[in-house]
Amino acid sequence: MSAIAGKETVSPEELKKRHVWQCRRGIKENEVMLERYLHEHFLEDTPEDQALFGRLLEAHDAELFEWFTGRSQPQDAELDDFIHRMLRRMAPRKDA
Repeated sequence: MSAIAGKETVSPEELKKRHVWQCRRGIKENEVMLERYLHEHFLEDTPEDQALFGRLLEAHDAELFEWFTGRSQPQDAELDDFIHRMLRRMAPRKDA
């Protein structure tokens, strides 16, 4: 962790550690999706997508469930795009 021009910068590994607890949710389906993404994809993602995941963690459980099940979508276009990409990456493979 370092400070640049008064801004704290945090390594992706440190962010991942912080996000582990933020993935804990009251709706188990949300928790499973968030934890799976965090452990399988977070560290290999771009800093922009890592930041979008952090923003996603700020959402309420009911919103996350609606977004993950396709019942609604976030008004934020960047977040909506990230959720679609996240879900595609975690979809079951046809060869599995």
